[in-house]
Amino acid sequence: SLTKKLREASKGMLDFQTAASASAIGLAKGFSAEQMGKIADGALRVSNVLGRDFEDSFNRLTKGISKAEPELLDELGITLRLERAKKNYAKSLGISADALTTADASQAVYLETMRQLETVVGDAEGQANPFSQLGATFSDLAKTLASVVLPPFEFLAKVLNENAGIA
Repeated sequence: SLTKKLREASKGMLDFQTAASASAIGLAKGFSAEQMGKIADGALRVSNVLGRDFEDSFNRLTKGISKAEPELLDELGITLRLERAKKNYAKSLGISADALTTADASQAVYLETMRQLETVVGDAEGQANPFSQLGATFSDLAKTLASVVLPPFEFLAKVLNENAGIA
């Protein structure tokens, strides 16, 4: 269901495989479905504002936040300072930065990235590129067709491989 929600948040610009992969990464890092949807929406808006490829923007946000890698976020106009993000988050919780758990640190990176993303894109509307949507649809269709069409051919190939005389 998270994969489906992620595809909806991206307005159909993510194919199933990319959305499923991002969902797994997000869940492993403790992000909610709502947070993952906000990442997809942010990627859509930043790709429009900066004229960047949506999938690249989405991957940069997802991996940049989940791995706390500033260099991935830098090309989107986001300057992540990990220590500052952790201190600000700890302050909002009323604890010291040293007391943050790994999950807390991930949330700190998420919140700081999303805060800066709002500065970069403001209230820009995320418009889906119909050609990117079509590409995602064709990608899903090709994978579905391959799962239906390939098994008989795999069987034939196996029979021929095992029986060189028949081949």
